[in-house]
Amino acid sequence: MLILQETLGYKLFSLFNQIQEIGKNDFKDLGITRGNYVVLYFINENPGITQAELADITQKDRNVVTKTIDKLEEKGFVKRVRSEKDRRSFTLFLSDSGKQIVNDYWHILIDGEAELLGKLTEEEQKTYLLLTDKLLK
Repeated sequence: MLILQETLGYKLFSLFNQIQEIGKNDFKDLGITRGNYVVLYFINENPGITQAELADITQKDRNVVTKTIDKLEEKGFVKRVRSEKDRRSFTLFLSDSGKQIVNDYWHILIDGEAELLGKLTEEEQKTYLLLTDKLLK
């Protein structure tokens, strides 16, 4: 009989939940979620990205992305600019305060993931990342 806790899906879901906890309290102090921060980071890496492109890159439903952008715009972290190519869509940019948050908090995610990966040897980390990439293709 199948033991759910021994399946790849269960283990990956459990690992994902651990990763989701990284920085949770730090971002809560800003009034945003870790997911909101990741959206800010993607916009920082891709200034002028459309909401549809952001939905694709973050693998989120377009309605969820719209609500997230609404929240981040309300907080003054994101600016929507009507697209010059397609007047029906908006391009996204970070405000100065949004850029400041990305610059001030990126280390929280990196340090948290490093701590998690620190449970593995350097060779195991390389192997894990290689195998993960292979599974994602």
